[in-house]
Amino acid sequence: MKNNKTEFLNYIHSFRGLAILLILFGHAMVAAFIGAKGSFDDSHPLLMVSEVFYHDSTLYFALISGILFSRVLKKRGYRRFYKSKVKNIILPYIFISVVFTLLKNKFNTGILDGIWGFTKTIFENLIYGKANFVLWYIPVLIFLYLTTPLLDYLSDKQPVKKGLYVIIILLPLVVSRVPIDLDYSLHLPTMIYFTGAYALGIYLGKDLEYGFKQIAVFKTYIIIVAVLSTLVLFYFYMNNLNLVGSVSLKESVFYIQKTTFALLIMLFFKNKLNRPLRSLNGVARDSFSIYFLHGYILYASLPLFKFILNITEITPLNIIITTAVLIVYTLVVCRFIIWVFKRVFGKKSRVLIGA
Repeated sequence: MKNNKTEFLNYIHSFRGLAILLILFGHAMVAAFIGAKGSFDDSHPLLMVSEVFYHDSTLYFALISGILFSRVLKKRGYRRFYKSKVKNIILPYIFISVVFTLLKNKFNTGILDGIWGFTKTIFENLIYGKANFVLWYIPVLIFLYLTTPLLDYLSDKQPVKKGLYVIIILLPLVVSRVPIDLDYSLHLPTMIYFTGAYALGIYLGKDLEYGFKQIAVFKTYIIIVAVLSTLVLFYFYMNNLNLVGSVSLKESVFYIQKTTFALLIMLFFKNKLNRPLRSLNGVARDSFSIYFLHGYILYASLPLFKFILNITEITPLNIIITTAVLIVYTLVVCRFIIWVFKRVFGKKSRVLIGA
C-alpha cells in the first residue's frame, strides 16, 4: 500500500506542477502580447499557438481533483474531505479575494463610497470569482466539490448509473464553457464543462492501476486523437470557426485535446518517474497558492519589462523574451510571498494563501 501511495504521488504530483506552469505560460504570453500590441488577437500566429496548447489547461486541475478524491480523500470520509477544502481552498480564496479587492479599489474613491458598498463588492467578488481574472475557477471548483457525493454515487458499475456517468463525462462536447466576461455572472454551462473532467478523474482514480494499463493499451489511438484534435484547433483558429448554435466547436475539441494530453502526460510520468521531478516538486506543492497569486503579480509587474516590448525591431522575439521573463519573475515572487507567509504564520499560512 505504501508503494502505491508513493507511486501515485510521483506522477500526479509532477503533473500538477506542470499544469500550473502551463497556466502561467498562457497568461504570461497573453500579458506580453497585449503589452506589445495593445489588444488580444488570437489570429496572430504567436498567440494562436499559445492558445491551442494552453487554453483550457484548467481542465487538468479538475481531472487531478477527481483522481485525488477517489484515490486519497474518499477513504477519509466526507466530513474530512469538506473540512480540508474549506481550510485549503475556500478560506485562502476569501483572504486573497479581500486583499485583491482592497488593492484594486485602494485609490478609487468612486467604488469605495462606504462600508456597505465595499462589503457588497467583496461579496460579489467572492460569489463570482471576480477579485482577479484567474479566480473565476474557484466558484466552479466549489461547485465540483458539492457534486462529489452524487458523482461518486453514480460512478459504480450498475448499468443505469454507469450510463448516466458516461453522459456526464461526455456533456462538455455539447455544453460549452462560457468565455470569461467582465460582468458578475456564474454560468452553469461552465460548471457542467468542468464537471466532465472532474467525473473522469473520479472514475479513473477508483482503480488507477487498471486505468493506466488501459491507457497504455490504447496509447497509440490516444496519441492520434491528441494530434488530430490539435490540428483541428489550428484549422478552427485559422478559419475563424467556432460557434454552431450555442455550442463552441473550439471548446468541444479543447476538451478532447486536453483530456488526451492529460492521460498521455500522466502515463509518461508514471512510467518514467521513480520520484517527483525536483524541478516540479516545489511548484506542485504550492500550485494553488501560485494559482491564487500569479494573475495579479503578472500584470502588476508587466510595466517593469515594457522596455523589452518596446524593442519592436526584433518582433515577435520581444514578446517571447518578455513571456519568459514574466514567467520566471512571477514564479519567483509567488514563491517568495509563500515563503514569507510560511515563516510568519507557520501552519496557519495554509488558511491564508493555501500553502
